[in-house]
Amino acid sequence: MTTQIMFKIEDKLKKAAQKRAKREGITLSDFYQSATKSFVQGRLSVGITLDDDSISYSEYKQGRNIGPFTNVNSLKKSLEM
Repeated sequence: MTTQIMFKIEDKLKKAAQKRAKREGITLSDFYQSATKSFVQGRLSVGITLDDDSISYSEYKQGRNIGPFTNVNSLKKSLEM
């Protein structure tokens, strides 16, 4: 059984994703299905990324390592353990 998911996305972003998917030889639907499976299996994580540093979504939800930051350096400093 399959189900339909609907969400809003900027038109420009959607078109860019469709273009990339087409270059890869897949549909945008194929990409979303693959990304969802990877996320569920733990092979894809969602994070807030600046340069090479990232904050996991779970850390964000817990309020850990989150600003407010005035610049990238203040963010990087907060990430130091």
